[in-house]
Amino acid sequence: MLAFLHSALQGVVTGGTARVAFTGFPLASYPVAGKTGTAEVFGKQPTSWFASYALANRPRYAVVVVVSRGGTGAETSAPAVRKIYEAIRAQP
Repeated sequence: MLAFLHSALQGVVTGGTARVAFTGFPLASYPVAGKTGTAEVFGKQPTSWFASYALANRPRYAVVVVVSRGGTGAETSAPAVRKIYEAIRAQP
């Protein structure tokens, strides 16, 4: 069951809702797994979130971004998480 969850969460980044945010990111050498989310609030713009971990095959980092009234997780939070992983990868 755990292997299925790891695979499904990687699929969110490689072919699911976070795919566009991670297009061009070196997922083959730095695999990321995650889940987008959008929390609806009546009468207001939705809250965006994306929870992730990397390296997906040997987790070392967990990055979560939540943006109140930020829209969808795929459009707002996932791109922010990608920028954080780009900064982490750039560290010596």
